[in-house]
Amino acid sequence: MVDEKFWYSWIALALLLCPILLALVSLAFSYYLSRRYLREMLEALQESSYFHRWTERLQYQGWFEHLLMFVSVRGMMLFPNAGIRRGFLCAKDVHNFPPRLKRFLTVKNTLDGVVIVWTAIIYTFLKLDN
Repeated sequence: MVDEKFWYSWIALALLLCPILLALVSLAFSYYLSRRYLREMLEALQESSYFHRWTERLQYQGWFEHLLMFVSVRGMMLFPNAGIRRGFLCAKDVHNFPPRLKRFLTVKNTLDGVVIVWTAIIYTFLKLDN
């Protein structure tokens, strides 16, 4: 399907390295959001039973725990209906979540979507070439 010489070109190298670089940017952005905005996100979700006392423990946690907490908040805000039905989230908290933080989470979700789609396309090209 693709000429053999193509895979030895700079364009092919760029196509293969971009998902890796985007994944690193995504990880760095997650770290930044977890360090800079996690407390604000948790304070916005104060009435939710799942995040009830996380703000108090936040200062004693390391970088990995911050990332895990951020991933939990991000997952709950990505699909809030399931959390509301199970009683983990308060519907009022989800409705009153700050729009600025929602934008950050939307950017993060979009970035992860681009990484996944790009990786799938490159994987498909590599499989079709064999």
